[in-house]
Amino acid sequence: MSFLYVLEGMRTPILDGLFSAVTFLGSEGAFIALAIIVYWCINKRSGYYLIAAGVGGTVLSQNLKILCRVPRPWVRDPNFTIVESARAGATGYSFPSGHSQNAVVALGGAARFAERKWLKALLWVLAAAVGFSRMYVGVHTPADVAVGAAIGLILVFGLYPLFRKDDPRVMDGVFVVVFLLTAAACLFAGHMPAGADPENLAEFQKNSYTMFGVAAAVLIAAPIERKYIRFDPRAPWWAQILKCALGLALVMGLRMALKAPLNALFGGRQAANAVRYMLMVLAAILVWPLTFKWFGKGCPMGKRGKKALKIVLVVLLVLAILAGLACWAVTRDSSMPPRDFPEASNPLITPLGVTMLSGHRAGGGVAPENTMMALRGSAENPDYHLDVFEFDVHLTADGVLVLLHDGTLDRTSDAVEVFGRENVDVGSLTFDELHRLNMGAQFTAEDGSMPYAGLKGDQVPDDLRIISLDEALAYLESAGHFRYIIEIKNEGDLGFEAADKLYATLKEHGCLERTVVGTFHNEVTDYLDGTYPDLPRSAGVNEVVRFYFSALLGLKLDKAQLHYKALQIPTTDYFVNLGTSRVVNYAHERDIAVQYWTINDPDEMARLQSIGADAVMTDLPDVGATVLNQP
Repeated sequence: MSFLYVLEGMRTPILDGLFSAVTFLGSEGAFIALAIIVYWCINKRSGYYLIAAGVGGTVLSQNLKILCRVPRPWVRDPNFTIVESARAGATGYSFPSGHSQNAVVALGGAARFAERKWLKALLWVLAAAVGFSRMYVGVHTPADVAVGAAIGLILVFGLYPLFRKDDPRVMDGVFVVVFLLTAAACLFAGHMPAGADPENLAEFQKNSYTMFGVAAAVLIAAPIERKYIRFDPRAPWWAQILKCALGLALVMGLRMALKAPLNALFGGRQAANAVRYMLMVLAAILVWPLTFKWFGKGCPMGKRGKKALKIVLVVLLVLAILAGLACWAVTRDSSMPPRDFPEASNPLITPLGVTMLSGHRAGGGVAPENTMMALRGSAENPDYHLDVFEFDVHLTADGVLVLLHDGTLDRTSDAVEVFGRENVDVGSLTFDELHRLNMGAQFTAEDGSMPYAGLKGDQVPDDLRIISLDEALAYLESAGHFRYIIEIKNEGDLGFEAADKLYATLKEHGCLERTVVGTFHNEVTDYLDGTYPDLPRSAGVNEVVRFYFSALLGLKLDKAQLHYKALQIPTTDYFVNLGTSRVVNYAHERDIAVQYWTINDPDEMARLQSIGADAVMTDLPDVGATVLNQP
């Protein structure tokens, strides 16, 4: 950690941007693109070599992650901060570094087959730079990077002799071994040792099934390609560019387009990832190469056709430049100074430099989320004061609104053990049936322990059982004078019923005007407006999109058209940067409060406060209280 603190002290905005770009070279997307380009345009054998090393390395590193279970640096040391843009790509446990392993396999593997010395050197330097970037942005320690790189080196140099000669039998044998390794990883993923938290377990299962799909596809496709397709990777340089651009668009498009339907088909099970990546690799090896003869001949189409093709390439280049400019516009921070709006009439808008502290899921980072233990821990804690409690509600089978984020119960409770099956829908059970669960069974404390995991039956304290909205508000209204952010999770008719019950409960407890209700379902938003116009709500998804682009372009937005009191938004979770003073100023000017979720980094909390954020929702209210100036 001491070396990471040295790097933390060296950070500047320019270096942050540089190393955030460098670290992308070790990502899954970059690896896929490089392996496919090598396979299509340079040498099929080299492409298979990269795939074998990449799949094998991923399986080995993911198994080490789940066996060693080393937390990320900022989890081990809460005082340590990371480059926030790197958080989204830092999933799973910390040891070893998957990005470092990927970079060594992809770039180092390409270097083994590169003929020019300067290119070999450049590729190895880039591979080393990726490892350094993972430490610079703060998501890995030197030990993580060193072991990840070592796995990559072992595979790069160990597999090279097997792929140096073009022997199909040897290559097929390698992929049989790789396939068996991935199958074993999938089996292991279903029989995990105790102590792995659900989020990291899900990451391990996803990667294991993904690699299984890739290995299976190569075993199926490689012999078929050798016998029936036998494509030649050579083509004029401009045809190679066109071939890769269109082919990568096809493959990556399949990767994104198949995700939702396959998840629905397989009921959210990880087998969906195996099938998705299998189809993607089959398309890359068997489908797109059917066009390569045409590309190899220089895309024959006559003079008019070639002229049209050149026009298309110019248009694509212009579109790429425009896309880059659009990307810069929506991701950049705003240099606009924050403004105070003392004339604001919205009680949710705070003075500049003052930000309300909200406990996300009632403070789910310090106690099991959405439980009475979390509510009491925050409402009665002498070390900090919450201004706002945030939680989510679902309807049970008997029409009770309960505090719960997910639609199923596996991530937070012992539902699989109690009910004997996975993915039990909360709406299929009554409140009494749900009351049997230990809602703290999967909670992981800051030290990595799971203090409530073994409690069953009568051993489960009442404050760890599922609670109704009525119970939660009855307690909180007796414990203090708080504001509430409540999200309706149900959609359609169930969402309407949940809205009815929520409104009645808020009225009963006298806290309607102190509550902001939100939902991701546009039909529920419309229902709230039409049925309960006096119920304060946050902007719906479509409204947030419209509001953001109006702010970005400086368009006039009529206050009379805004039926919401607050924007409840992330900063950069969805690529677009919503955490800017431009957005906050534009909202305050229209009497709309801005409340950010889910902010656990103290530096980011302080930054949001400095640009005028009205509330910050955090899993760690104890940390937030030390940073924020509260009302």
